[in-house]
Parts: sequence; C-alpha cells; structure tokens
Amino acid sequence: MSDAQGDSGAGVSGAEHLAEQVRRSLDLLDRLPADDPVLERLQRWQRARLDATYADLAGQERFRDACVFFLDELYGGKDMRERDRQLERVVPIMRRFLPDHLLFAVGEAMRLQWMSLDLDARLAGHLAADLDQPEYARAYRELGAWQDREEQIALIGSLGRLLAETVQKKMIRRLVRWMRAPAEAAGVGRLQAFLMEGLDAFAVMGDRADTFVETIETRERQALEAMRSGSDWPFEPWIGRGPDAA
Repeated sequence: MSDAQGDSGAGVSGAEHLAEQVRRSLDLLDRLPADDPVLERLQRWQRARLDATYADLAGQERFRDACVFFLDELYGGKDMRERDRQLERVVPIMRRFLPDHLLFAVGEAMRLQWMSLDLDARLAGHLAADLDQPEYARAYRELGAWQDREEQIALIGSLGRLLAETVQKKMIRRLVRWMRAPAEAAGVGRLQAFLMEGLDAFAVMGDRADTFVETIETRERQALEAMRSGSDWPFEPWIGRGPDAA
C-alpha cells in the first residue's frame, strides 16, 4: 500500500475512498451559488496564473498533456459536476472491473479537485479589489488557511507519484482504453476520457514524471512561503508581475 493510501484510513478500500470523495465534491458543488462572479473571476485568474507559472513545462512535449490534465482539470478550479455525477453512478460498477489502487487514485484526484475549489470559494470571500498578485496575497493572508494549502500541495505530490506508479502497469491502461465503447454506451464517456487522459499524460512523461511533480510542489511551496512572509509578488520568480487583473 502506498503512503497516500495509508493516509486514507486503515481498512478503507479504494472504491470506498472514491465514493466518499465524490460525495464530498458534489456536496461542495451543491452548496456553492450557481453564479458567483467573484469566484468565477478568481478561477479565471488562477488558471491564467497556473498557465504562466508552468509555461516552461507546457512548452515541452513530454509535459504538455500532464499540464492540461493536472493543472487545468484537477487544480485549476473547473466545475466538473457532470463528470462527478457520472462517477457517483458508476462507482459500484467500477469496483467490479478496475483494480483497487486505480480507484484509490481516482479518489485522490477527486479530493484534490474539491480541496482546490473549497479554498478558492473561501478565498473569494476575502477579495475586495481588482485581482492581481498583491490582492491575491493580501486576501490569502487574511484567510490564513496555511495548513489547508500545505495539505493541498502535499496531495499534489502524492497523487502525482501515485499516477506515475499506476501507469507502469500496462494492463491498467489497456483495460481503461477497452472501456471506451461500453462507457459511451452507458452515458459515462466523459469519465472514461478523463481516466484515459490522465493515464496517457503520465505515461508520456515516463521517468520524468518525478521532475514534473517536484517542480509543481517546489514552486507552490515557495509561493506559499512568500505570501506567508508578507510578499506582494509571490509568483514573481516565474511570471513577473502578471497575470493581468481578471
């Protein structure tokens, strides 16, 4: 069992972990207002910030797909309600066909998604001006969710390493690819595509997956410490004074 799986609680299966994280994600989505312009503005800015911070990785072919999957799909604040509804319906079926460690990895992906959205929603309540790095840093210091942010960054690392380990098992990728037609026929094609995109992205990186994951961990921790220390420009080492206000 990986360290990440051990953290989920002794005796908890991958399917149970996945079902719990899907439930928490949908509960959060249901609690949020359907139209929150401040949160939407923050998420647009967040995605622009991530794109700029990791433009050097995205510019390399072996990391490009992983940037789209990891930074945009899971970490960039997208509303993935449709995919989560599909997951909720098919978890009982998935547990019969997919190995437990893959179900656990998908559960960790869902956990990263709702943690990111939860932090963004709470941070949005502290924004008071046009959004730029100084305003983002000020609001973050006012929110003060340092431990939650540290847990989120740690999850990025553990999930990335778990996915890198999973793609080494070629039979799993073949199994998920084989599921495409049945998944589309059952109306859960978006879910199958999500799984395939993630596994393919990490397979392309090969033995450089650790470089990708460690780069994200290092930069996000450095920016977090800069904000905690009072910096108004926590992302300046990678993006200068951008991105523009959203």
